[in-house]
Amino acid sequence: MSNQDSPMRNFSLRNVNSSKPQLYRTNSQQSIAASDDYYSFSDRAGSSSPDSRVTAMRFATPNERSPQPSPSSSHRRQLARGPSMIQDYQQTPQVLGSPRPGTSSTVRSGEDRVARISPKSDETIRQVPPSREYAGREPTPGLDDSPYVRFAIDQLTADEHAQGPQRKDSVSTNTTNDYTGERLVWDESLGYFTRARTPIRHMEVPERPKYKSPSPQALPQRPNSIDPESFVAVDAPEDSLMYPPLDYLPMMLRAWALGGVILCCLLMIAGIAFCNIWSHRHQGIWDYTGQGDSRYFVMEFLPQILAAPIIILNLMVQSAVYRTAPFAIMAANRQIGYVLQGLPILPRNFVFPDLSHFRYGEALFGFSMFTIWLSNFFSIPLLSCLFQAKFYDVDGEGVWRWASVQSVGWTLIASYGLLTIGLIGLLLRFVFRWTGLMWDPVSLADLISIIQRSNILHDYEHSETVPKVKESLDPRILRLGYWKLSMKPEVFYGIGEMDAPIRTPSLHQTEKGKDKQPHGLAKVTFDLEHAGAFANDPFDHHLYSPFTRYRWTPWFLRKAAVITWVIIVFALFIAFVTVSFVNDAVEGGFPPKLPTLPSTGAFSSSNFLYSFIPATIGNVLFLAWQPIDTYFRALQPFVELSSPNGTSAEKAYFSPIHLLPQSNLVSIAIPILAGGVFVALWYPTSSDVRISALMPAFYALVAFCGLYAVSFLSIWPGRRRYLPHDISTLADLMSYFYQSPLLADKLLREPRSKTDLVTRLIVAPPSERLLPMYGFGIYVGRDGKEHLGIDRFHRPGRTDMLITTGTMK
Repeated sequence: MSNQDSPMRNFSLRNVNSSKPQLYRTNSQQSIAASDDYYSFSDRAGSSSPDSRVTAMRFATPNERSPQPSPSSSHRRQLARGPSMIQDYQQTPQVLGSPRPGTSSTVRSGEDRVARISPKSDETIRQVPPSREYAGREPTPGLDDSPYVRFAIDQLTADEHAQGPQRKDSVSTNTTNDYTGERLVWDESLGYFTRARTPIRHMEVPERPKYKSPSPQALPQRPNSIDPESFVAVDAPEDSLMYPPLDYLPMMLRAWALGGVILCCLLMIAGIAFCNIWSHRHQGIWDYTGQGDSRYFVMEFLPQILAAPIIILNLMVQSAVYRTAPFAIMAANRQIGYVLQGLPILPRNFVFPDLSHFRYGEALFGFSMFTIWLSNFFSIPLLSCLFQAKFYDVDGEGVWRWASVQSVGWTLIASYGLLTIGLIGLLLRFVFRWTGLMWDPVSLADLISIIQRSNILHDYEHSETVPKVKESLDPRILRLGYWKLSMKPEVFYGIGEMDAPIRTPSLHQTEKGKDKQPHGLAKVTFDLEHAGAFANDPFDHHLYSPFTRYRWTPWFLRKAAVITWVIIVFALFIAFVTVSFVNDAVEGGFPPKLPTLPSTGAFSSSNFLYSFIPATIGNVLFLAWQPIDTYFRALQPFVELSSPNGTSAEKAYFSPIHLLPQSNLVSIAIPILAGGVFVALWYPTSSDVRISALMPAFYALVAFCGLYAVSFLSIWPGRRRYLPHDISTLADLMSYFYQSPLLADKLLREPRSKTDLVTRLIVAPPSERLLPMYGFGIYVGRDGKEHLGIDRFHRPGRTDMLITTGTMK
């Protein structure tokens, strides 16, 4: 190449993708010559910048070949990415045309990889990390790599200078140029590849000089790629008000509360045992004086009334366990991968026992829940037939006395004994282990403070529209507690995956460091033929689809199910009233169809049947109402948030996972009355035994049954109670928050107490006058895209949230 009488300008070689080398050609009227500072950049005062230490000259030369089509602009852009550096290991000045023996060369791409070009036949490029030590190593003796460096420069810069005639001693290669039909040949006299203008398709590969490759230990090894910003578990700083201990227990799980329930159980056990022993030793407990007096009330209704508070307390304990168990498992670092998406936070332990805690390795929770179910289901029916009237021969005189049924009494003692053991197990479980909680997580706002800096939110991408969130998530071993980033001293609280990258940097940045997100909702086009669905994007299709938005509600609250319940309940109520009052069937008594004479243990088949069966039916009605009550409370915040103009935090703060015994006080009266209203009596007028009812109690029972039937008319779910998917697990709720700006909201940033959180929710944000309104609808998330979930209804600079539910139906 000639470098005389030609205009010169500096030229920077561009980045080389060392992981996958590529060849790009361009038509050029210029050729390139490397200047002297190619080999002496470290000592020259006039060398190029540190980013690019290669100085090249461009010279206008005639193009002897036929013009070729210019490469695409995308190829040019790829060739123009970043500076490349060509460096000789010995850093000795020399001319490219006269290579110095015993040197090896590298092509450095940016500052992170080095592509080694050496005369090895098929392994000419290896990726190694930048290392000053390696740059100073002695080259492989006896080998000359400069021809290959020259060839690499020629290919990368698409040199178009004129080629001389092909030399006779050239050796053909099997490399075919698909762009021009030319071939590359090895010129031994020049010591590098040249182009031959004879178009061919297949050529042989020249045999390169052989050499002994260096051992892998001689090359620097690249360390494993580890995100420097990863989650590291830490303990809370001691004696710091900013980092309270994570040992909060809901009220019903504290030692004094569980101790109170245990005490009630022990008192019941003591009372039943006393009645059994006294009745057996003293021929009954109390003289029978007739139906409807005070003694009748004590023996037939008081035991069930005493059991009712224990049942209500059991339901409250059960609710607290359900909403606390997933957090307690994560705080204990249990190696369970489906805690968030598998373990329910809404109670299910009503008509049928729920054994889900056994499946997640919490046998203690599972056993406690089973004992609670056993007690709740059988205690009232068994207590309703604990006492029966029996004829005794006392001092030669026959007398009727109230006696304790021995078999029923000992069965009740066993049931309450198991319940006591289960409650003691819960007491020990929470006394000696952390829950990982700062306060009781009974609302949606409480969940925000726990997940706002989590590193698992990326798993929930587009999960708000899937039918089952559990099936869209991978199992992860999670921890609840205090964390810090591996490169920062700041300590924060939440759910996270240990030693995993942050994955959501925006949640860990200050407000100044956050990128501005696009504002407003994207324009959408309704497809009337598909009921308002959208066809431009699969996620948008589900996001705006009414079918997706109103897809789910509990099966027992679906319209068809509610209609079925109403029909069944009213049919049973009408049948019950008809059978009871036609021909005075109840008031006049009816034959028992079973033996009535009590055994030595005071057991009477007819009395047991007409006490246990009505009480069991009433208890099933009571327990069947609990899932309805639970889900109505759980869905109530979404009803408020689905208002067309949003709602305040006070209205939306209704507990979605907290059970309060309000409606239970009404429905629990049915098993109490049903268990004591019937008794077997001797009718002198007909000289037979009949089942008689205490009519005042029976009228009250009919009234409560009518109220219960009418209550089913009020459970019509309405449009707002329909959601895209279930809300019974933490993962289900998190799917409505994972992109919500509430997670990064300065107003809700890391509250340290329940009072602090509530105060922030009911005050106006800085620079705003009005109290914030919240909604459940389509909002612009932190990623600048549209999502379905919970956010502020109005944010300055953004379009208001799109809530499509309209008025409640």
